[in-house]
Amino acid sequence: MVIMKVKRIDRRDFLTKSSMGLIGIGTGLGNNRGIKGKYCLDDKTEEPKIKEYRVFGRTGFKVSDIGCGPDSLNEGVLKALLDSGVNFIDTAEFYENGNNELLIGRVIKGFDRSSIFLNTKIIVSENDTKENIISRVRKCLERLSTDYLDGLMLLDPGSTKGVKNKAFLQAFKQLKGEGKVKYCGISCHGGDWGEEPKETMEQIIGTAVEDGRFDFVLFVYNYLQKEMGENILKECAKKNIGTALMKTDPFGGSYLSVLELVKNYSNEKKPIPEYYRKIYDKIIEKQKKAESYLQENQLFDNNARRLAAMSFALNNPSVHSVLISFKSYDDINNYVKLSGSRLTSLSISIIDSLGETFGYLYCRHACRICESHCPFKVPINTIMRYNQYFMAQAREKYAIQKYYELSGAKSEICMNCKGFCESACPYGVSIHALLTVAHNNLSLNIT
Repeated sequence: MVIMKVKRIDRRDFLTKSSMGLIGIGTGLGNNRGIKGKYCLDDKTEEPKIKEYRVFGRTGFKVSDIGCGPDSLNEGVLKALLDSGVNFIDTAEFYENGNNELLIGRVIKGFDRSSIFLNTKIIVSENDTKENIISRVRKCLERLSTDYLDGLMLLDPGSTKGVKNKAFLQAFKQLKGEGKVKYCGISCHGGDWGEEPKETMEQIIGTAVEDGRFDFVLFVYNYLQKEMGENILKECAKKNIGTALMKTDPFGGSYLSVLELVKNYSNEKKPIPEYYRKIYDKIIEKQKKAESYLQENQLFDNNARRLAAMSFALNNPSVHSVLISFKSYDDINNYVKLSGSRLTSLSISIIDSLGETFGYLYCRHACRICESHCPFKVPINTIMRYNQYFMAQAREKYAIQKYYELSGAKSEICMNCKGFCESACPYGVSIHALLTVAHNNLSLNIT
């Protein structure tokens, strides 16, 4: 199958390019080739193919090192993705109200089912029964038009207690005995918000690894969010547990909307609110300090950024598959060609440059260190994750809905706060600014 290159920019790329262009004023970051083109990759159009398959832990299944994450809602794109050799497909029962599973079910009919590792995820509460869970999984099978699931994953249990949910584990055991599911997995973004944050992503996934009943895991790992991930990978390697990653590119979405927002105020000749002005001035000041560094190191284009992020993840032999949300044919060209990547001196230089210059704009997923310092008990980790859905994954309605459903304080209260969270962040993240951006994004009226 020949993959046609579609000449369009989706919303995620638009946000990334527009915001990167704003911060790149005077630095060359907004240019396609960087300041002198040192980091620019060859962009010749060719049909991308998966170059590497890795044994997915004790499942024994050889999965593509780049897998298909959620929200790939275009049948043509998914078909092209499978033609490229991607064979790990991840979904969940509630994505697009089940429509994501329906789409996948239609597409995989044209492919060898045994060559695809098909995984779906379900959220389980303390009130769910074994019978209820089994019924839900059967409906997943119907929507996916398949007789069996390769993986059934417990999605975001929220705590170590949730990892050992008896109803889920009993349901899985019965379904496995019936040949309806093969392997048990767990996914985690970090602990549930409570009055006092208690458990980290590492503790929750670590509990699943030690439990012995989980065959594979899905978690956050990238070159800026690596400490917990590396510990998880070491323990998984010891137990021969399959590992899949999400959010491997910390700058895959734009975290610079505050610049765009203030620019819009200026263009419309409206007075800039004081709380936005303070945040804007702070970011601009940091940009000025970074400018000489950027000029000296000749910053790079988006292709090089993607390659560096993917190379970091795939360089670790304990990583089996990196999940990407493919929205367009351009996404296939941009990411599948990175299969088989390894770290090079160039990629290391890019990673170091990004961390040095823009690390303060990436709120580490599942970190949660700052939350205990917030006097208003704002669920910072959760809100930043919803904003990432909004900005990087173009899941605007879902993100807004989840934000609306949050109980307790939201980031609206952060606008006039002194920034206790920011003072407590060991990574120097401008979390006060990012929370303000998040509220601006997520507080829209739901239609």
